[in-house]
Amino acid sequence: MKKLFSTLSAMLLVSFAAQSQVVINEILYNVPGSGENEEFIELYNAGASTVNLQNYTFTQGVTHTFGSDTIAAGGYFVIASDSAAFHTAFGMAPNAVWTNGGLSNGGEDVTIYDGAGTLVDSVDYETSAPWPTNAAGGGRSLQLCDPLTDNILAASWGTSNDFAGLNGTTGTDSLFATPGMMNNCVVVVPPPPPSYPLYTFDQINDVDTSGNADSLNVTCELRGIAHCIDLRGGNGLDFPFANSDNSAGIRVFSFNDVDAYSVTEGDSLHIWGTVSQFNGLLQFAPDSIAVISQGNPTASPATVTQLNESWENRHVMFANMSLVDTAEWTGTGSGFNVRITDGSADTITLRIDNDVDLYNMPAPLGTFSISGWVTQFDPSAPRNEGYTLSTCGMNMITSTAKVNNRKEQPITLFPNPAASVLNIQSATEIQTVMVHNTLGQTVLNVTNINAYTTQIATNDLENGVYIISIVTGNQVMTQQFQVVK
Repeated sequence: MKKLFSTLSAMLLVSFAAQSQVVINEILYNVPGSGENEEFIELYNAGASTVNLQNYTFTQGVTHTFGSDTIAAGGYFVIASDSAAFHTAFGMAPNAVWTNGGLSNGGEDVTIYDGAGTLVDSVDYETSAPWPTNAAGGGRSLQLCDPLTDNILAASWGTSNDFAGLNGTTGTDSLFATPGMMNNCVVVVPPPPPSYPLYTFDQINDVDTSGNADSLNVTCELRGIAHCIDLRGGNGLDFPFANSDNSAGIRVFSFNDVDAYSVTEGDSLHIWGTVSQFNGLLQFAPDSIAVISQGNPTASPATVTQLNESWENRHVMFANMSLVDTAEWTGTGSGFNVRITDGSADTITLRIDNDVDLYNMPAPLGTFSISGWVTQFDPSAPRNEGYTLSTCGMNMITSTAKVNNRKEQPITLFPNPAASVLNIQSATEIQTVMVHNTLGQTVLNVTNINAYTTQIATNDLENGVYIISIVTGNQVMTQQFQVVK
């Protein structure tokens, strides 16, 4: 009996030792331009025996319970978000597809347990140093440089430098990873940030009587929240950087990428750089960027009736506006300007950049409210003119659309409030449906509908008010609806 007990104990110890050698070895968590479709996690068996993954479970990051899967000694197991997208991008099929969830672009715990509920491995990856920052939207996977090292430590991780394929959604963004193969880890140690004095926005945004910044060429550190999107649309940076209370801000601009930072609205950032000015617009040229946290509150727009220096680099909204000339809405070039008015003698210049949703939309007909960030282009002193409203996304909040002097085209939404599904009926054929929250952020975009009726799922939306924009023919009609679950 004693011998049998010893044998069983040894077997259990050997089994646990083998199973405990399963490590999280590679993570692709932020795929540029496509959301979550090509994301994957790679497991590696660093032990000398095959490990049976039956009833192993991912409980954080993603959720999945394994079936009768095994990993041979020295073998790899790749579990992905979407099999078809993964195959298109990497030319191979994953070993499995996880059941629910997706990897956070802002960093999170990824945890796996065995069938007995024993912790097998856990990685709490982050997007800022000392974790490799070029995995945060740069198309590169996080890679464990040595599977025998402690993967809890950021120093144990690098990124892939091996080209593996293209983003399956856009077909233009390169992906660097080694799914199912030995890692080829590149460790990039970011330089320490400059030792610049910490200033507030209010300390650097004053101008003299000629409209010139009195803090021009000052080097400093600024702290605030990233807003909008990256309006450079490629190499470089261009985004509003402001306090969440909308009291002050500045435009971050660089012709080159900085620390592989990918702009995400709601990021809390520490930025080291130099104050600059371009044709009256106060800007900040970054030398180094550190992401402190993500998902932070952003500035709500202030309703205004005119633009001036006091609103520069702040978020504002104009109500009951209409286009002065619909022919100005060209949808061409790197962006275009249109004039909008509330019917008074004054007009406001509205800038539509080619990186925002409105660029590809038809000209709005009727009245609407629109929000954006105040910029300036005034090449000569005293630099007190040339203020422009620059849109951030699909920011048209309400609209009364009319075409060819006919009565308003009816759009019917039901049920409203909606719980899980919103039905849409239109007198004209629906081409595109876009849904935005009250900050103008796109939460849903459905194209090529080409029908008079359609429906959208709302069960993944948080409770609250949303703006739905419906493109039919040569017009866009916008209404509000509510989600209540």
